[in-house]
Amino acid sequence: MMVQASTVSTWLITWAFGVHLPLVYSVLGLLWLMPFMELLSSKNQTYGKMLRPLYRYLITIYAIGGVFGTIVTVFLAGLMPVFTNLAGVLLWPIWATAILAGVVITIPLIGLYYRSFGRWGTRNHVILGIILAISATTIPAMFRLVFAYTAYPYGTSVIKDASSLVGFDLKVNVVQALGNPLYPPIFLATVFAAIALTGSAMAFGYYLRGPPEYREAGVKLGSRIALIFGILYVPFAALYLYELGQYSPTIYWAITGHPPSSLPSAFYSVYMPTYNLSWALYLGVALAALYFIVVVASAFRPGKHTLLALPLALAILELAEGSNLMGHMPYAVVPPPALAQQLIAQYGLQFTISVAKTLQVSTLSSVLDYLILGINSFPALLYISIALFTLFNALIVVVVYISLAWRQRG
Repeated sequence: MMVQASTVSTWLITWAFGVHLPLVYSVLGLLWLMPFMELLSSKNQTYGKMLRPLYRYLITIYAIGGVFGTIVTVFLAGLMPVFTNLAGVLLWPIWATAILAGVVITIPLIGLYYRSFGRWGTRNHVILGIILAISATTIPAMFRLVFAYTAYPYGTSVIKDASSLVGFDLKVNVVQALGNPLYPPIFLATVFAAIALTGSAMAFGYYLRGPPEYREAGVKLGSRIALIFGILYVPFAALYLYELGQYSPTIYWAITGHPPSSLPSAFYSVYMPTYNLSWALYLGVALAALYFIVVVASAFRPGKHTLLALPLALAILELAEGSNLMGHMPYAVVPPPALAQQLIAQYGLQFTISVAKTLQVSTLSSVLDYLILGINSFPALLYISIALFTLFNALIVVVVYISLAWRQRG
C-alpha cells in the first residue's frame, strides 16, 4: 500500500497533539480551580489538605506537557516546513503573544505560586493564582485562534503575484482575524472541557489515593466540577460544529459525514474531505451521555463507577480533537467558499484551483516525499517506527506515574 507524505504528517501531528492536549487541559483546569479551592480553605481546612497533592501534580504535568508542546512544534517545523513558515510569517503576533505568556510570564509565576503556598497570606496567594491562571489561559487562547484560522482563514486576502513562487501572496489582518466566528466557541469549549476533565481527574485521584478524612469529599467535589463544566461545554461545542457548517465545509463534512447545506454542489469536489469521521461524532455523543450518568452518580454517591469518568473524558477529548485536526484533510488551511467565489470572479477558475491546491497538506508537506519513497521500498521501517512510538508512549505513562508517586511520598 502506497503511503503518502501528507498522511504521515497528519497522523504524527495528531499523535503529538493527542498526548499534549490532555496534559495541558489538566494544567489549565487546575490553575483555575486551585485559587478558588484555596479561598474556600480559609473557611474549611479540608480544601487546604486537598490542595497539596494538586500542587505536586501541577508542576510535574506542566513540565511533561511542555515537552510535548516542543514535540508538536518540532513536528510542525520538520514535517510541514512550508506551512510552519507561512503560519509564522502571517500570524507572528499570535505566536509572540503565546510565547510571552507561556514562557516569559507563566513559567516563573508557576514556580513562585508553588513555592509560596502556605508561606503567603491566603488573599495574596489567591490573587497570584488568578493572575497565573489568566496568563496560562492566554496560551490556549492564542493557539485556538490559530486553529480557528486554519479552519476558516478570516481576515485573509489573496493577491495574484506573478513574481511569487506559488503565483499569489497571502495577507492577514490579525486584528480582523480576532473576529473569526469560529474563535469564541472553540476557545470557550476548550476552557470548559479543561476544567471538566480536571474535575474527573481529581475525582479519580482522590478515590484511589485520597486519605479517608477527605476522600469522599474530594470525589464529590471533582465530580460536581466535572458535571457543571461538562454541561457548559456542550452548547459551545455544538455552536462550533454549527459554525463549521457555515464557514468550513471540509471539516464539517468530515465530522458529520455529509456536506453542509450552505455549500453549493458545484464545490463538492473541491471541499470533499479525505476522511469520513462521522463515527467519531456518534461515538463521542454516546460516550458523553455515559459520562454524564457517571459524574452525576459520583457527585452524590462515589463508588467504583467514579473511576470510569476520567477514561471517558479522555476518550471524548481525543475523539473531538482528533476529528477537528484530521477533518482538515486534504487541506492544511481550508479555503472559504466565499473567498473561492470571489477569486473565481476576479482571477478565474484555474487560479482559484491553484490556490486551493497550495493550501493542501500534500503541498505543504512535500519535503517528506523522499522519506515516503524509502518507506514504500522498505515497509518494515514503518512498522518499526510504530513500535517505537508505542514504546515511547508507554514510557511516558510510566514516568508520569513514578514522578507523581515519588513526589507524593516526599
